[in-house]
Amino acid sequence: MEVFLQEHGKTIFIAVCILLLVGVAYVVGPAISTAVQGVVSGYTDTVDYDSVAGKIH
Repeated sequence: MEVFLQEHGKTIFIAVCILLLVGVAYVVGPAISTAVQGVVSGYTDTVDYDSVAGKIH
């Protein structure tokens, strides 16, 4: 087992770090998504698309 850890310890460490990052992203992702959706919907409520379209033409 000690020889195995000497040979593959770095690889196992990197794999565990990646799994931790994926786990954190899985937990934090939905919270960030709902926050962004809230900001975007709040912004689109304040924008008047008719006035924006009038400025483009």
